[in-house]
Amino acid sequence: MAKTILVVLMFMLGMTYGRKMVDLTHTLDENAPKYPLSYFGLTNFTYYNVKTIAEEYIGDMWLALRTMEFYEHQGTHIDAPNHFGNGRQALNEIPTEKLIGPGVIIDIKDKARANPDYAVTVDDIKEHEAEHGLIPPNSIIIMNSGWGYKYPNHQLVFGTENITDPRSFRFPGWSIEACEMLLNERQVSVLGVDTPSTDPGQADEYYCHMLLQPNDVPLLEYVANLDSVPQRGTTIVLGTMKVRRGTGGPTRIFALIDDQDQTYFNSAETMAYQTLIVSCAVIIEYFVHKFLF
Repeated sequence: MAKTILVVLMFMLGMTYGRKMVDLTHTLDENAPKYPLSYFGLTNFTYYNVKTIAEEYIGDMWLALRTMEFYEHQGTHIDAPNHFGNGRQALNEIPTEKLIGPGVIIDIKDKARANPDYAVTVDDIKEHEAEHGLIPPNSIIIMNSGWGYKYPNHQLVFGTENITDPRSFRFPGWSIEACEMLLNERQVSVLGVDTPSTDPGQADEYYCHMLLQPNDVPLLEYVANLDSVPQRGTTIVLGTMKVRRGTGGPTRIFALIDDQDQTYFNSAETMAYQTLIVSCAVIIEYFVHKFLF
């Protein structure tokens, strides 16, 4: 009886802190859109190649093994700061505290639908804050342009039939003014997009990369399923590989969302609440055992 009560109380505790999880990652395979690096004279590499070296029973044991070769910056991925910041943090050097943080989704779907070259402005950020409150420091901030639904169609993702020339690309991104604001006034931890690049397709240069990466701000590209998460009230987790000297790599991104009708507690409040519940359970078990058995 006492143990049953304890189990029920602990189950209630788990229910109280249950969280919905949403995957924000496109599946990586040979269909991933390929940024045309040949435009920059870079041709001696493989975008994606998988080779099966074992897929068989050995006796009664099943064994499957494959080798993988892929370009770092394709599919849902992270740009380490050394991608555009000479001497800055490599993939294995990104601090772990940057790989988790409050999620902030800036929704510009209507504007991107009207203008595929749209760049998120300071006014867009202020409009978001007017509705949701000031963006907290060290947030993971992601633009939702609705572009995720175009993936992995190359022509739709790059916004052109000429997918070999970046000068023809048309997709949304961040304005330099918005990047400056988020860096200097909001202490952004990581900046992301659901498009091929944080810089709009028609940008004259990669100004977001050139500003943020030398300041050790990682970037996320091709983030998926952003309509499945609220603009605030999530914790975003970045499952990056820890590759020495890596300039980026495929990243499993997911959001933790509180159950409906649940409110967030900070870690100190959570620990105190859990301690209280466990203590009550122990006391109840003691008295039930003492007086009923």
